Amino acid sequence: MADMPFKSEEDLRSFVQRYYQENVLNAAIACCYEDRKQEQMPGQCACYAPEQLKELPAELLASACCCGNPLKQAGLKPGESLLDLGCGTGLDLLLAASQLQPGGVAYGVDMNEVALERAEQYRRQLGLENVRFLQGIIEAVPLPSESIDVIISNCVINLVPDKERVLREAYRLLKPGGRLILADPVLEGELPPSLRREPRAWATCLAGALSAAAYRELLATVGFREIVIELAPRDWDWPSFVKQEERHRLEGHWLSASIRARKLSA
Repeated sequence: MADMPFKSEEDLRSFVQRYYQENVLNAAIACCYEDRKQEQMPGQCACYAPEQLKELPAELLASACCCGNPLKQAGLKPGESLLDLGCGTGLDLLLAASQLQPGGVAYGVDMNEVALERAEQYRRQLGLENVRFLQGIIEAVPLPSESIDVIISNCVINLVPDKERVLREAYRLLKPGGRLILADPVLEGELPPSLRREPRAWATCLAGALSAAAYRELLATVGFREIVIELAPRDWDWPSFVKQEERHRLEGHWLSASIRARKLSA
């Protein structure tokens, strides 16, 4: 854990879990922000069409952590199985569930019990019967190998120190021909040492972000093929702990990535 403000991966995981439970889930701050007010939070779902969100509870939108829309590229079909890595309070998972009917099932895994309790509440409100929530870490998902057609994740993998382990687990879970669709921040350039040592920089999706090239290399190493990475500028506010000179250094280098890959058939 060199250059990190944590002694172990478990310390990092515990900090992130507390941060989201105490702040994001209570709408004190938004995901990847620190300064936004609650009434502004629905804007972080701007990558979704308004008609997608109109039936969802306002509380769900306020606690959603998004840096893209992985469902836009997922091409979901009825009868497929889907897994959301780090589903949080369930935005992407609950949107996907109806597209998988009839016959399909949507799984969501998250380490935060409070988030899953909220997600289950929203599932009941929406009357969705094909959703299953699992408590655990995304590096070790309690599902059988080659049991999932589509894996998605939104603004989560950057929070995990061992990203290769996460991607290997995704590869294990996917059926041959299965699709991986991720939305995640990427950092093109060096992070100032002061931010790498700042715990909140890890929880707000900055310090743990890979470069696009590193992401591509990891995916290929694990075995994924047909890798596509599309980058877009971030239009989100900087967290307040990032100093002005640090913002100038990072401007245009902290980007949103849409990442797609496939586990080829044998």
